[in-house]
Amino acid sequence: MRLYSRTGATVLDDAEYGRFEPDKTGAFDFPDDVSDRLVGFHFRGRPMWETDVERQQRLIGEELERRKDPATLLSAVEQLVKAAQAVSQVPAPAPAPVVEETVKPAPAKKTTTAKKTTAE
Repeated sequence: MRLYSRTGATVLDDAEYGRFEPDKTGAFDFPDDVSDRLVGFHFRGRPMWETDVERQQRLIGEELERRKDPATLLSAVEQLVKAAQAVSQVPAPAPAPVVEETVKPAPAKKTTTAKKTTAE
């Protein structure tokens, strides 16, 4: 049976069946007799392990409670509005200054011609 840890367990070592690690979703695949033992464990009156159905019911219930509360909804909307205002109020970076320089042409080189002398 697949169980989810409510306490954040990342591994479970069983003397009879060995080591169990969760899959990508955080669920542990246990043999039936191990899962039957674990489902009964509670800490301060709260279950330490839950099945797929129990987990879905708990998550849906938490989401519904959060959506029912108008103060929570209003707070979330206010945070979104503030974030949008902060983004729109950020000044755009100033453009880089344009530096104009006049370049003078290099002076022309004087060319000299060598005279050839021929000896006869």
